[in-house]
Amino acid sequence: MKDWDEGKPMTEKEAETRIARAFPELGPLEVRTAGTGFDTFVFQVNEQYVFRFPRQEKGKWAMENENRILHRLWEEGVQLPFDVPQPQFYAPGEDGAFPFVGFSYVPGHELAEEKNVDLLGFHTEALAEMMKQLHTIELDDSWQLPEDELLRLSSKKRRPMLLEYLDELKEVCDPRTRELLEMYLYHIPEWENPPSSVLVHGDLHPKNLIAREGRLSGVIDWGDAHYGHPASDLALVFQALPAAEHDRFFERYGAIDEETKQLAVFKAVFVSTALARYAVHYGEDHVRRWCEAGVRRAIQFWQEDALR
Repeated sequence: MKDWDEGKPMTEKEAETRIARAFPELGPLEVRTAGTGFDTFVFQVNEQYVFRFPRQEKGKWAMENENRILHRLWEEGVQLPFDVPQPQFYAPGEDGAFPFVGFSYVPGHELAEEKNVDLLGFHTEALAEMMKQLHTIELDDSWQLPEDELLRLSSKKRRPMLLEYLDELKEVCDPRTRELLEMYLYHIPEWENPPSSVLVHGDLHPKNLIAREGRLSGVIDWGDAHYGHPASDLALVFQALPAAEHDRFFERYGAIDEETKQLAVFKAVFVSTALARYAVHYGEDHVRRWCEAGVRRAIQFWQEDALR
């Protein structure tokens, strides 16, 4: 079963009509499709803004969560090493339609479109600094952060899901990658979701990172940001950062314990596999290539770490 809603596609004309009605000051409008997420339609407007329209109730929740948290980051003056969308427009729902939002445009393209799957190695210290800043923000109830109700790091819940995904991918997955994944899922124990302690982006992967001129330039799609465990973000280290860069990353970020390391590897494997499934469905071979590299990288680290 798919965990995204294809729904009825939203056309550029429909988006233009709704934006023009809500924000006439933006006219004349130039609207073009910028992508389709798991639960939102995305349009670039006047080469300055990105508007998100929910495809389903879950998308509405994520959009409003992203809007609230990005507002708070800007209010707090948090300066991350990469560009982050700034909330600009909010239109309440009308006539039964979902509300929608507009953010500043972060120029570039998905990291997944880059051929070099080692590209993040150019940004080791900046990535470490970004996560360190996020994970050390002083939080209180005014942030209104959602809890990790999806149990994103629970192998007890998510290992069966991974087995289903692997079954779906077995005909298209690289044989060596499939063997590594099967071996990993056979050996890992079951564990519950760990306690939450920090603000996390929650969904760092090659479709939510923006590259420009061969370098990482932005971090988008903050809809899954929540009060969670650092491993949710640190998964990116084991998914997409060359192993030779790990020591340099943790010198800047700070040391982590063995449990956090294993949780991050698990999240890296899960996200890579789930995203590969989505990529296969939509024929995004460039995304699948990054996902297979992510699975191999994470599991190979897990193997080598067990021998140390």
